[in-house]
Amino acid sequence: MNFKEFLRDVKEKGLLKDLVMELLRDNESYMELSRYFVVFDNGLFLRPIGVVRHGYSDDFVRRSLTGVEGVVEVFEEYIDGLRGIDGFSHLILVSLLHGVIREQRGVLVVRPRRLTMFGVEPSELPEVGVFATDSPHRPNPIGLSVVRLVGRDGRFLRVSGLDLFDGTPVLDIKPYTPDRSVRVEDLGLPDWYVRLWRRVGGVV
Repeated sequence: MNFKEFLRDVKEKGLLKDLVMELLRDNESYMELSRYFVVFDNGLFLRPIGVVRHGYSDDFVRRSLTGVEGVVEVFEEYIDGLRGIDGFSHLILVSLLHGVIREQRGVLVVRPRRLTMFGVEPSELPEVGVFATDSPHRPNPIGLSVVRLVGRDGRFLRVSGLDLFDGTPVLDIKPYTPDRSVRVEDLGLPDWYVRLWRRVGGVV
């Protein structure tokens, strides 16, 4: 019996809920499921609507200052949700950072290491709360990315500026619109960030 036959048998016998609950009770299965779904002890809550595809290694993406080009593959059952998306220059991707392990989800204090890509020495980085950074190591490993929509081929969105690993599950897509923008003159930053940003030649 192959997997599809097994799954069909489980559904026909009304055992799917029992199977899911058993998987959630098993710690290893729970952790594997939580890489692709937002999982609670009593069931699956958020189901991905697509996946990131680009073929670059994780290290290559980490080292990229401007992100990489790739495709957001929207699953067939959600294609109607793309109506009207053509014409927006940028999209907001909400993703599940499936590479983050349980131990990393318990991290609350980090150093904003992304600034090392701009020339800041690790020793210069302050320890700050994870909610003051874009670190992927956080209690709920949810990613928020702004990408440029280069083109669309049906349910495949060609984008640039991706900072997500190949195979990252996408939970939601939203257009980036003017009402979400913050004018530069209204942007406020803490002293520690301003100091480091100016250190690498950034303008505040």
